[in-house]
Amino acid sequence: MRGMSERVTRRLALRQIVIAGAGIAVAPSIIRGQAAPIVASGQPVEIAIASISPSTVRITVLPIAGNRKLPDVGALVRAAGGTAVGIRRQAFSPVRAGNLSIRFTASPPTLHIEDARGELVQRLTLDAETASVTFPLGTGPVLGLGEGGPQFDRKGQAYNSRNGQGGYQLRTHGGRVPIQWLVGTSGYGMFIHHPTGSFDLSGPDGKFLPSEASLPLDVFITASSDPKVIIGEYARLTGFAELPPLWSFGYMQSHRTLSGPDEIKWVADTFREKKLPCDALIYLGTEFTPSGW
Repeated sequence: MRGMSERVTRRLALRQIVIAGAGIAVAPSIIRGQAAPIVASGQPVEIAIASISPSTVRITVLPIAGNRKLPDVGALVRAAGGTAVGIRRQAFSPVRAGNLSIRFTASPPTLHIEDARGELVQRLTLDAETASVTFPLGTGPVLGLGEGGPQFDRKGQAYNSRNGQGGYQLRTHGGRVPIQWLVGTSGYGMFIHHPTGSFDLSGPDGKFLPSEASLPLDVFITASSDPKVIIGEYARLTGFAELPPLWSFGYMQSHRTLSGPDEIKWVADTFREKKLPCDALIYLGTEFTPSGW
């Protein structure tokens, strides 16, 4: 009887182990099913995280259903794709990307980007219903946002995405060429690759308001207080400037209100006569010449 009892006990024990093992295998699926999805802009989303460099991370918020394709408008180079770290559809524990750590908290859905010391670099709060993204501006001046507009600290103003000469005080500030690249002198850089939109920096926190369908949302965050690193990381994402042609390094003479072809020739002859170096003559004749050319 003792042998029979031992065999039964072993059989029962093995059965319990099998049941327990099945429970372990099934449990994660049950937990995932019960966890609340991440919701942004009124729909469930997934968050893709990629490491671009030790100091830069790419965070992409994609709808689980519908349009999941990021448009290719030529703004990014291949290196901006980075190395995928993970994709999350529910609240997640901290994820490491280079020297940065990204963690998520709900209510409202918020992404916290922290450096290796655990200090906050940037915080992106996604509105669960609308398309806006809120983020702290930091303690120092905020630079960037492209050419034109109120100078130089961008804080205290709202910036639309209007491009051209009518953007802001053309007479004193020139044309407006907006770029969705912010530099916080407190130690961060932020480039919103997609979508385009306006920035409200008038309060203690900044707010990005997309001017089109909000998702997908594609954001790059850089952690550094060194201007060389900040600009270098931006070049890593968008590419380095092409070397200008040799002639553009010299003097260029621009001319308007010309009376005709003889005056064009007179300008060139005068430079040669006086032996003045000139690599290019520019004639801006549209609407400025009597003959209309």
